[in-house]
Order: sequence, then C-alpha cells, then structure tokens
Amino acid sequence: MNKREYLEKKLGKRIKKILVCRLSAIGDVVRTIPSVAALRELFSDCEIHWLVEDRCAEIIKGLEYIDKLKIVPRRKWKNRSLAGKIRGFLEFLNSEIKNENYHLFIDFHGILKSGIYGFMSGIPLRLGYQKPIAKELNTLFTNIKIEKHHPRISRYERNFLIPLHFDKNLKQQKANLPISNSNRNFASTYLKNKGIKEKEFVFIYPGSSKKGRYKRWKPNYYGALCKIIDERLKMPCLIGWGPGEEWIVEEIEKTSDKKAIPLPETSLKQLSAFIEKAKIFVGGDTGPMHIASLVNTPVITIFGPSDPIINEPAPFTPFKIVYANWHCSPCRNRKCKSLECLEAITPEDVFKPIKNILKEIE
Repeated sequence: MNKREYLEKKLGKRIKKILVCRLSAIGDVVRTIPSVAALRELFSDCEIHWLVEDRCAEIIKGLEYIDKLKIVPRRKWKNRSLAGKIRGFLEFLNSEIKNENYHLFIDFHGILKSGIYGFMSGIPLRLGYQKPIAKELNTLFTNIKIEKHHPRISRYERNFLIPLHFDKNLKQQKANLPISNSNRNFASTYLKNKGIKEKEFVFIYPGSSKKGRYKRWKPNYYGALCKIIDERLKMPCLIGWGPGEEWIVEEIEKTSDKKAIPLPETSLKQLSAFIEKAKIFVGGDTGPMHIASLVNTPVITIFGPSDPIINEPAPFTPFKIVYANWHCSPCRNRKCKSLECLEAITPEDVFKPIKNILKEIE
C-alpha cells in the first residue's frame, strides 16, 4: 500500500481536493513552487488550492500547478483589535475554506498559525513535518507526519520532503513562474528604450524586507561592484528596488559614478520579468534571489548572517554563494550593529564568482 492509498483508507474515500499552505514570505512562497509542481504530478486527478497571505499572493497568481488561490486578507485585519482579527479569521475560514470540503491539508509552513488554519478548517487529513522542522506547537494540529529529518537542509530540499513522502524516486525539477507576456513586454520595452540588450546586463537587487535589513550588503559596496562590472565586463547593471528603498538606489548611483541604472517602480511580476532577461543576478538573501532561480537566471548571492545551507538558491539553476564564514554567523540577530560578516565581503570578492559563473555558462 502506497502513502496515498494509506491516506485514502484512513479517509474512507478517494482524495479529490487538496489545500496546500505556505502563507509567507515571498522568498519562501517561491521556494515552495517546485514542490507544489511535484504534488500536481502526484495528484493529477485532484483539485489543488493554495492558502497564502495577500502580501505574497501576487507572485503565484496564475500558477499553472494550482486550481485556485485562497488569499488570507491580512492587510485588512492589520489595524483591527485582537477581537476584530479573530472575528475576521473566523469569517474567512467559514466563507473561504470550510465550504470547500477539502480532504487533505498539506502544511509546508510548519508553524502555529498554519497548523491552526488546517485544524480549524475541519480538514480530516492534515499532513506536516515533525519536530524540529515543525515549530510553535504545529505538530499538535497535524495528524499525519512525514519522516523525521535534520532541519539544516536547504528550504528547497525541506519542501521537497513532502512530495518525497509519496514517492521516494522523485527528483526535484525546475518549475515555472506565471510572469505573463504583458510583464515581459514591459521589461523588453524599457530595455530597448535604454539601448540595453536582453541577456547582456547584470541585475542587482540590494534591498530586502524590513525584517531582513540586517542581511543587506552596503549600498556603496554595490556601487563599487557596478563600476568594476562596467569597466571589466562592459556590461550595464540594472538596479531593482522595492518600497522604501529609493535611498539605497540613490547611494548606489552616486558611488557607481552613474554606472548603475535604476529601474522604474515595478510590480513583483514586472521585476521578475527583468530578472528573467538578465545575464546574471546579484543580491542578498531575498525573495528576488529565489525568483532568479526559477526563471533560469544564474545567481550570485551575498550572505552575511544568513545560513548558506538553509537559504541557498535552487539546485536546478547555476549559483555561487559569497560568504565570509564569520565567527558569529550564521545568526538571526536583527539588532546587530556591526554586521562584520557583511563588511568583510568586498566588491572584489563578489566580482570573482561573477566572472567564474559567466565562464561556466558561456
């Protein structure tokens, strides 16, 4: 009896409807896509929905491996009282989840919040991780656990443990992002107007989420790197950015002697289209770095406090990690003021793997 047959025997009928859950953040949602693609193959006869928070939903809207998004309206609840948030949560469960009559809940997130969604929705089969991968009492809310595994593996590998639970012979494959032709045309038009050829520029993403500010390499280092790339490779550098990161772009422009070219304000899908058209991506431990992996753009990623194993790019796209291996890293000390682990990485340290990976892919 295989694992699906076992679950169906436990359920008492065929599994026909599945809700997968990865609520946030953008990088983690992106890293879950290859595993959801594998589930699509395993459960080709089933309807598959994805539970995701509104701030991260855009990147998977139109994803070919799922039939429907269930978008948690977290922004709507943000300024409510605790009672108001609980009321909104219950209303969402009743109107969006319970009436779907799912047979199987698959919890990629593995925290208290995701566990509660599955349990409170009344979904009979709730599959998730064991400790220590599952955290915050999550194991109390799942009634099927996958095999125990060491937690210090890449997030791509960790996510893929769930499809492997059903078929040990599976190999992780590249999955597609739903970028759309309109977003690709937006990027193509901008590049053409700037006189930049596709696959002949370097895409730089220096920012991060607010919580991840401690993972940012210094803007003046990026500026110096852009100068080196321009002088030695004769390739332009395009700078992507998000809300509140305008000052970072200005600093890079200034310290690069105007060799860096800032993008206009973009949506996440438009940003993805620019990354797809780049020769190589350079940035830190961010969502856009993982987007680069899924659109076949080779990655150079700069890690300071980030764990280079857990957060490495996808295995199916060429990448190199620049990591100082400082005495106190990896860590999650968001209040660190010295950031010596990032200060120790110079623009020359980053340029060397750029040059090496370009040789490998040409």
